[in-house]
Amino acid sequence: MELKEVEPWPEPVDGKALLDEIAATLPRFVVLGKWVIEAVCLWVVHSYAFELRDVTTYLGIESPQPRCGKSTLLDVLERLVNRALRAANISPSAFFRAIAETDPTLLIDEGDTFLHTDELKGILNSGYQRGGAYVMRVSNEAISSGAAGGEGEASGQGAGTNGGAGVPSRLVRYSCWCPKAIARIGRLPQTLADRCIVFVMQRKLPSERCERLKNLNGETLRRKCARFVLDNAEAIRRAQPKVPEELNDRAADIWEPLLAVADLAGGDWPERARRAAVGLSARAQEADPMGSFLMDIFEYFVRSGKDRIFTRVLTEWLKLSEDRPWMALMKGKAVTGRWVAQQLQGYGIRPKTMRIGEERAKGYEKQDFLEAFRRYIPKSEVEAFKAGIREQAEANTEISHEGNQGNEEDDGASDGTEKRP
Repeated sequence: MELKEVEPWPEPVDGKALLDEIAATLPRFVVLGKWVIEAVCLWVVHSYAFELRDVTTYLGIESPQPRCGKSTLLDVLERLVNRALRAANISPSAFFRAIAETDPTLLIDEGDTFLHTDELKGILNSGYQRGGAYVMRVSNEAISSGAAGGEGEASGQGAGTNGGAGVPSRLVRYSCWCPKAIARIGRLPQTLADRCIVFVMQRKLPSERCERLKNLNGETLRRKCARFVLDNAEAIRRAQPKVPEELNDRAADIWEPLLAVADLAGGDWPERARRAAVGLSARAQEADPMGSFLMDIFEYFVRSGKDRIFTRVLTEWLKLSEDRPWMALMKGKAVTGRWVAQQLQGYGIRPKTMRIGEERAKGYEKQDFLEAFRRYIPKSEVEAFKAGIREQAEANTEISHEGNQGNEEDDGASDGTEKRP
């Protein structure tokens, strides 16, 4: 399989004008949410420049239901990115062979139908960092100059033969290094989502009009992207863009290549890119299942003012939660003490026998959670909780003040006097 190389535009290309043109093109064909246009525009250009960096960026395209535009977005990207390769169903062996042989920008549709295999998830999880983006396999193919579509590294030649056919086996390293866009109904596996810029597609409204894809000719934009990267290759390779402090280490890694493109483009794109990075990363953190689970436990300790909680009390408290991201972890199971213990075990938090008042039972101590609270609850969740506490306190104060005024008015009426407003 061969993918056509893009012929660069014959003249130098202004980066800001290029990104502006892509940003004007996308909403003609697909409805995208806040900050998503910026991320997608930068990712399109990054697909021509990914080999210049040590990290390549993934897009995670989720939709709650069918017909929300995820496949349409992949159709658009297929016409814009470098060396697009579309896959709706692919085996693990075909997956890494396709990457090793074609150096594509991989567009994966219907991810919910085949991302259930641990092998595929493992390849995807490792394929965003150059240093670890390869798989090792034993090959029985005839040895030629360069390993089968891979990086040409082989070892252990002669360690075995192909069923007695006389063809020596060898260990071959296949690359799985390339930018990828992964679309699926529902949520991506958490380990994969953590390596993606994740956004959720929504079904368009009747008032939102999009053009037919036949009107999109991406040849000009592809050629301009190729020329921009060609002229700025060394600057992209050496760029060390300033990353917003709000991003965690993993988010900083996956946004850095896009910020490098934005800074080179100039104009308002450096600011737009960082707003998108902070906004989309915060949204992803808020949807983190374990972060929200720990946040709900944190809320109990804050509101109750207690340092201990019995397991049965904690499970009843958690059952009061509605539409929280952590409920995706349950997979139809009930919230039980055993289920809670299984979720917390990985954080070194275990139930213990304790006494509260006159009662003795299994439960948890607040101090055992403190490290997990500090490390795994998204800052945005804590800030939102604090804001809610402040609003509730202000509302209670106002109600109390109005109640006192009412009492004073009642007292005044009893002796025949009126109070001034």
